[in-house]
Amino acid sequence: MLARRDTSAAALREALRRDGLADEEVEAEVEAAVRLGALDERRSARIRARTLVLKGGWPRGAMHARLVQQGYPPGLAEEALAEVLRDEGWDVRAAAARAVVPGERPARSARRLLARGFDPALVRELFPGVEGMDEGG
Repeated sequence: MLARRDTSAAALREALRRDGLADEEVEAEVEAAVRLGALDERRSARIRARTLVLKGGWPRGAMHARLVQQGYPPGLAEEALAEVLRDEGWDVRAAAARAVVPGERPARSARRLLARGFDPALVRELFPGVEGMDEGG
C-alpha cells in the first residue's frame, strides 16, 4: 500500500488487517514503516489536502471531513489543510465556481453547492433569484 501512495496510519492498519495480520503484527509493521520513513502522516496529510484543494469544488469543512474520513486525526487534518489553503491562496468563491458546470441551470448548480456543504448565504449570493434560495429558504 505504501509503495502506491502516501496514506494515513489508520488506513495502513486497516489494509494490514484486511490482509489477515494479527493486531501485534499490524502495529509492528506500522512502527517499522514510521521508523523507516515510509509512513509520515504529516507529509501524507499535506499531500492529500493539496490534492483536494487543487481538485477544487469543495468547501473547507467538506475537505476536512474527507481527510478525517481517510484516517487522519482531526487536528492533523486541520493543520495540513490550513497550510495548503494558505500556500495555494484558496478562496471559497473560487472553489464554488469550480463546482459549477457551464451552461447548467442555476438551480441545479445551487443544489450541487448546497449538497457539497457550501454556506447557503454564499450560494444565494452566487445565484440570486433562484427559487428556494431566499433568506431562510
